Amino acid sequence: MWHRQSGGVGPVFHLMMFRPIVFHLVVLTALMVSAVVVTGSVAYAQCSQAERTAGSCTDTTTQWTTDNDGDQVTIIREESNAGSEGDQSGSGTPGTSAGSSGQSGPTSPPPIRQEAELGSTECEIKVQGLCRGAAPSKNPPVEQVTNTPPTPPRYASELESFRPDRPSIVFEPNGWSVPTLPTNMIAGASRHTVRGELLGWPVEVRFQPVTYHWSFGDGASRTVSVRGDSWSSRNVPQFAATPTSHRYLRPGNYRVDLVVDYRVEFRFEGDEFDDIDGYVSATALSRNMEVLSVSPLLVK
Repeated sequence: MWHRQSGGVGPVFHLMMFRPIVFHLVVLTALMVSAVVVTGSVAYAQCSQAERTAGSCTDTTTQWTTDNDGDQVTIIREESNAGSEGDQSGSGTPGTSAGSSGQSGPTSPPPIRQEAELGSTECEIKVQGLCRGAAPSKNPPVEQVTNTPPTPPRYASELESFRPDRPSIVFEPNGWSVPTLPTNMIAGASRHTVRGELLGWPVEVRFQPVTYHWSFGDGASRTVSVRGDSWSSRNVPQFAATPTSHRYLRPGNYRVDLVVDYRVEFRFEGDEFDDIDGYVSATALSRNMEVLSVSPLLVK
């Protein structure tokens, strides 16, 4: 309400009645500003986890604060970036632009991330260009595996892939003879070893000749347990009888055959030899024996 005072130079108006109202409006405005500003707000940049890890995107934080000293209200805005050297801020009074600036305190920058080389122990796997930890060692410890050899064969018939050497036939005299005189027969056979593999394991098979089956071509045959020896090794004269000799009664050509039976021994390489049941036979190439005719000569 306006109030006019008389008796003066001019009208004087007082705001006596409105002073309380103006004071309350100022206080109420300050409280409202303080209430709004003190609440403050925080905003973050939209960075993905992969971008944060790579350092290609930095989160930004904005913080609003107020300072009310009773006469005026000061609004302060602070912005900080994670990993930046300092925060940027601005302040001002209501109705004016931000004037002074403040520092929230120096911070140390994060260490520089060194990009590991793909394929190294620090970066075995990459996802979206980022390392994802170390992979297991490329050289894992080798497990010690003890291989057990297979069960050895029990019978000679199980060793079909292992064959003894072919025997041979030797005559004395060499390739000819005369009726009724002993012809010395010698078998060319001796103990020998054949090497090979059985189910992937190196093995040795030893063949020992034990029986000799002779067929002399004139209907006669004989089985002996010795191979025979030459007359000279026995220290006997020519046409002497031996355990393996044979007498042809008539002149002619005769086919001589020989079959040798071998006892079999078996072992895995490095082990001892063991006997195997059964025998393995080998046949010699046949030979022709010529028995000559002999005519008596009269000498005066």
